[in-house]
Amino acid sequence: MKKQQSQKNSKPLSFAELQVLHGEELSTKIIDRATPSHALLDEIDRIDVESTEHRELVVTSRIKAALTGEHGSIDSNVSLTEGHRYASVKSLFGKVYAQTLITDEIVSDAHIDIKEEFIRLASDDFLNVLVEQLLYGDESRANGIQRLRGVLDARIDKASGFSEAFKDDDERHQDFYKVIKTGSSGLFGANAAAIKAHFSAVKKSLPSKYKRNAKWYMNADTFEELELVADSTGQSLLIRWGRPVYGGEETFLMLGHPIVIIDQMNPSEANGTPVMFGDLRAAIKVLDLKGKSSYFTTDKVTVKGATVAYLDSRYGEIMQANDALRVSLQAA
Repeated sequence: MKKQQSQKNSKPLSFAELQVLHGEELSTKIIDRATPSHALLDEIDRIDVESTEHRELVVTSRIKAALTGEHGSIDSNVSLTEGHRYASVKSLFGKVYAQTLITDEIVSDAHIDIKEEFIRLASDDFLNVLVEQLLYGDESRANGIQRLRGVLDARIDKASGFSEAFKDDDERHQDFYKVIKTGSSGLFGANAAAIKAHFSAVKKSLPSKYKRNAKWYMNADTFEELELVADSTGQSLLIRWGRPVYGGEETFLMLGHPIVIIDQMNPSEANGTPVMFGDLRAAIKVLDLKGKSSYFTTDKVTVKGATVAYLDSRYGEIMQANDALRVSLQAA
């Protein structure tokens, strides 16, 4: 019988810690290839929770107040005003893993700490998987694998033709964000005026309380497409301002709000959703399981002359304010 050596982290790593490890240099003798940034995760807060059954209450309507007089006056009888209402939202967790084989020659030549180096390299792709699920998870479960509820899929009711996502904020189910049609299939509009009108409508639809922290989210191709849009006077839709989307000293605003480049977002296409607008920190949270989010083990027996390393980690998401985000839908 083959024996396996295993160990469990005395202090399990959260996704936040994995992201820190991804940026650390743990071996000066290994030249790492460039890896993509995780701009989306920089826009979303993470919280630790005790259970995969974590729930939160979201206020859907607030208490209304009315004028009254001194109590006791026959003209100042009070009655119930409109009360506050809550909706319960539930977390959803998935699991990601990586398993690789590291030869003894590599370990010897590089003088690396197998555990730390493997976690460093694996954590970047773990975060890639998390970003993909936060954007495009369809909530399905097959062969024991649970997918999350992606902002650009399950969270806008894509499977049902966006029917719930078309509803206004006070009518829409708490689990869905709102989509706004561009009026043109595969396009933001037929011309510059129509494009600006669409994005102005998207901005106007967002409640004022979220506009202070609102941003536009898109990939680099969409950004370059919109960079070419200008009206009949030559005024560009995008305005240069501040720190850039790619780094340096310059960036762009659209209708007064900054643009964030997220490489994994969709391009323009029929029924495409290439742009989001709103306050992501208010809209969604990433969840880590407190004290039990990851597991690491190595096997130096099964494959002679090599070490098999295995790492898995749990991750989750939960809806916060479903009126804090708008999604542009390229449909007529």
